[in-house]
Amino acid sequence: MSKYNFWLLILSIILFIFSLILIQSDNFYKLNFKEFSFSEIKQNPFYVIFSSMCGFKILVSDFLWMDIIQYIGDRNNAKTNYKELYPKTMNLITIDPNFTYAYLAVSGILMFELKEIDKAIELIKKGIENNPKYWQLNLYLAAYTYSKGGNIKMAVHNIEIAVIQEGHPPMLERILGNMYVKLSEIEKPYKDFWMEKAKNLWWYMYHHPLEELNKKYAEEHLKKYGFMKYN
Repeated sequence: MSKYNFWLLILSIILFIFSLILIQSDNFYKLNFKEFSFSEIKQNPFYVIFSSMCGFKILVSDFLWMDIIQYIGDRNNAKTNYKELYPKTMNLITIDPNFTYAYLAVSGILMFELKEIDKAIELIKKGIENNPKYWQLNLYLAAYTYSKGGNIKMAVHNIEIAVIQEGHPPMLERILGNMYVKLSEIEKPYKDFWMEKAKNLWWYMYHHPLEELNKKYAEEHLKKYGFMKYN
């Protein structure tokens, strides 16, 4: 073994031992993970960089997720309306932006239990930004924006994004078609625009059905609105 390789090995062992000691320290976890304020991330990104370099990002995010579950399960935190739930979740997704379940679960709690609608929408948007091909996030955003103010056009926009992604449920396409028809009834001046979108969707569903029910649905609606002749 050359001197270079020898000292490289020694240095690696020292770094490994130092990392183990540091990680096992209560102060390390407490100061850099458990109570880390999201507002300070840009000023002190140490825990993000260190966890990535040492290759235990997923492990740390799992610990943070367990901490969130324990926080939610502690009824004493209800006295403050679980005010730390959102910051804790932001800590987690800073470590692991692809922890998709956290976006869905926590945003649902914020939306329907804590009535923190804006925070729920903000969290889901962050999830879409980090995971643009995860169609479930778009579906949640569609539901949240519609629940917030009955914004059917925003809901349609997000479902349109969801249905072009692989793995989406066939039912979403049928829902989208119904929403196009609904918009054509609400926005009379733009009826032709929305019905054209519906027609194009139905023809696509007819020729490329994800399931037989979609083809049947598409055929029925194409005939109902005069886009396909009855046999």
